Amino acid sequence: AQQYAATHPASTRSVVLASVVPNSLVLGNEMARNLDHALDLQFALCAKTPECRQRYGEPRARLNALMAQLKAAPIGVRYRDATTGESKEDQLSEARVAGLVRMYAYMPMAASLLPLQLNEAAAGRYDGLMGLSKMLGEQMENEMSTGMQLSVICSEDAGELKPDPADDGTLMGGDFVRVLAEQCKVWPKGSRTATFRAPLKTGVPTLLLSGEFDPVTPPRYGDEVAKALPNGRHLVLRGQGHNVIGAGCMPRLMAKFIDKADAKALDAKCLAALPYTPPFTGFYGAEP
Repeated sequence: AQQYAATHPASTRSVVLASVVPNSLVLGNEMARNLDHALDLQFALCAKTPECRQRYGEPRARLNALMAQLKAAPIGVRYRDATTGESKEDQLSEARVAGLVRMYAYMPMAASLLPLQLNEAAAGRYDGLMGLSKMLGEQMENEMSTGMQLSVICSEDAGELKPDPADDGTLMGGDFVRVLAEQCKVWPKGSRTATFRAPLKTGVPTLLLSGEFDPVTPPRYGDEVAKALPNGRHLVLRGQGHNVIGAGCMPRLMAKFIDKADAKALDAKCLAALPYTPPFTGFYGAEP
C-alpha cells in the first residue's frame, strides 16, 4: 500500500495500514528479537494475575528450561490427536515448541494457554504441547503460501538479510534468517525500485493500526511510518496481537475512516473497551 501510494499519488484517496511495516525494514532481520519482546509482554499478564503467578511461576523461565531440555534431546510423547481423537506417538522437539509458541504469540487468545501448558511440561506432562503443535501444523499447512512469501521477500529483502549471532540466544534463533538467505539464492525473484526504501511521505489521509503485543510488526513500526504522514493517525489496540483490523469496534472505525477520509477526526474511545486476554489458570480456562 505504501509503495502504491508513493508511485500513484493521484490515484490514492486514502490508505489503511494494518500491522505496519516501514519501507526501511529488511523483513526477517528483527523477527527473533520482536518475538522475544512480545512474549515478555504477554507472559507479564501471568505475573499480574495472582492465581497464575502462584500456580505457574514465571512462564518464560519454564519455556527457557524446556527449550534447553529439548535442545539436549527430543522427548517421545504419547498424545491424543485433536481432530480424530486417536492416540498417537511422536517426538516433541525444540523446533516444534518454538513454532507453536511463535504462532500462538500472534494471537493473545491462543497464547493465554501457554503458561498452563508450560507448567504441565515442567511436571513431565508433554501431551498438551504435542497435541497443540500437531493441530497447529495441520491448520497452517494450507494457509501459508510459501512460494508467494519467498517471491516477495527475495525480491525486496534478500540482498540485505544479515544473520545476527545475538539471535542465537532467542526463542527463534538465527536459523530463520540463515535459511531464508539460502532459499533466496535459488528462488526466482524480481527487482525493487531505486526509491523502495524511502519512507512514504504524503498528505493522503492514512489510518495505521497496530496490536500492542504484535510479535512481528510491533507498534514502534507504526510510529515510525506515521512520522512522515501529516494526515495520518496511528491506533495501537491494547492487548492485541497481529492483524487487528477485526478487533472490537475497529471495523466500524475503519468504515468511518474510508467514508470520511479523516483519520484525526475518528472518535476511537470505543477501543478502550478491548480487554486483555487473561491467562488460563486451569483446564477450565481463566479465573472468573
